Amino acid sequence: MGMFSTLVGTRLPPRYQRFFKLPPRRDSWKTDDTGATVLGRAVRRWFAGNEAGAGLYRLDSGEDALGARVGLIDRAEKTIDVQSYLIKDDLSGNLVALHLAAAADRGVRVRLLMDDALTDEIDAGLLSLDEHVNIEVRVFNPFPRRRSRLISLLANFNILNRRMHNKTFTVDNQVTIVGGRNIADEYYQSGGKTEFIDEDILAIGEPVDDVSDGFDEYWNSPEAIPMSAFDHLVDHNRVTESIREAQRYLDAHGESSFVRDVDGRLIGDFVAGRLALVAADAEVVQDRPEKVRNFVRKKASVTSSYLQRMVSGAGDELIVISPYFVPQQQGVDFFAALVRKGVRVIIVSNSLASTNHASVHAVYARYRKPLLLQGVELYELRPRLESMPAGTKLTLHSKVATVDRRRVFVGSFNLDPRSLYLNTEMGVAVDSPELAGQMAASILESLPDTAYRLNLSARGKLQWLLQATGVDEVITTEPQTSLWRRFRTKLMSLLPIEEQM
Repeated sequence: MGMFSTLVGTRLPPRYQRFFKLPPRRDSWKTDDTGATVLGRAVRRWFAGNEAGAGLYRLDSGEDALGARVGLIDRAEKTIDVQSYLIKDDLSGNLVALHLAAAADRGVRVRLLMDDALTDEIDAGLLSLDEHVNIEVRVFNPFPRRRSRLISLLANFNILNRRMHNKTFTVDNQVTIVGGRNIADEYYQSGGKTEFIDEDILAIGEPVDDVSDGFDEYWNSPEAIPMSAFDHLVDHNRVTESIREAQRYLDAHGESSFVRDVDGRLIGDFVAGRLALVAADAEVVQDRPEKVRNFVRKKASVTSSYLQRMVSGAGDELIVISPYFVPQQQGVDFFAALVRKGVRVIIVSNSLASTNHASVHAVYARYRKPLLLQGVELYELRPRLESMPAGTKLTLHSKVATVDRRRVFVGSFNLDPRSLYLNTEMGVAVDSPELAGQMAASILESLPDTAYRLNLSARGKLQWLLQATGVDEVITTEPQTSLWRRFRTKLMSLLPIEEQM
């Protein structure tokens, strides 16, 4: 199949035809003939010496995660497919954009699919990329332009409240990255005011085709609207200038350690055969794009059903990391049943001090005592570590589950109603004692220095235990928060917002 079809794609729904001046849209698909590329040859050499369905590498460092993306772009020869919930006009966003433009100049086809929840109403940077002959940008389930987003959301709530939360990054249909990171500085430990702890998995082999097939399904779905639909809303002088502005912005920050340290060494090691990939079987799990059209409120999705089956199989130990954790009563009952059958259940989430969504914390807080009473171990991330620069706040963003140190899931899925029923989600499930055991051990080893352990006092009151090296402290209010933040969060807990978290 060619890089682009010559047929007009799926007819776009009337709701989009009302809001946008829609250009003709062509369907396109993954390219299969990439075995002779640099990445294709490296993949073939690795599999010549390894018997497994996939080769996998954990990207737990933000620097490595961004460097891997840039390194893959720079070695692309045929195609680049990027699916993201968010891309920001910051150092990371501009760095990726400029490398994508350079790849397109070499003749690489670039497809960039963005959700519209946090995309600027008129994004000159994305429009400028879209004007390149080898780059196409599409926006998933877009809000109407030239109208308040709030008004649009209220008028079309069942549609616009459902978002594409998937994150994938695939080059030459040979190497893919799946996980929780968007394209913005906070996901890559840039040294800014907020830094996210996050996880990705780099994969070769069978998962790559599955990710590419999923990308194609989203890309060709009726909800994927070409960025060129917004061309008439913006001054084209501004669009033309945006690439030059991006380069000037990066040049101005060229001496910063963050920009200076981002390179493609990790991918260079992969191409040279030096990267220590884990050989294992892996399965890509992803919701279908029609989840955003499905108005049956409590219907389980592909991803949620898979995770429930996977976690239900725990026999000894379950570790769940979910930055936004709203288990509801059914979740409390589910984890309690695991504890009763002898499973050690450890859940790690954000504290009120570390979260970037206090409204989610307000709802999550309802379930802390019930979970503790059932024997679940609860940990909450501390917002600051001694090794961090002054003024920087740490936030948990990883979405990980390990089962019996044998299986691990890494993806975009939070344990909350939004991921369960509203947003599309995805991830990769790996059957590997080596990888799952390594991740479980590193998580548990880090908890005393990075998180508070929650406990109930003899009188049933919540306590936060700080057990860092040389410190043993019991705290009786939400740690490192102001009275005003606690008061506002308490007020939010009284609102009927749980189904939207």
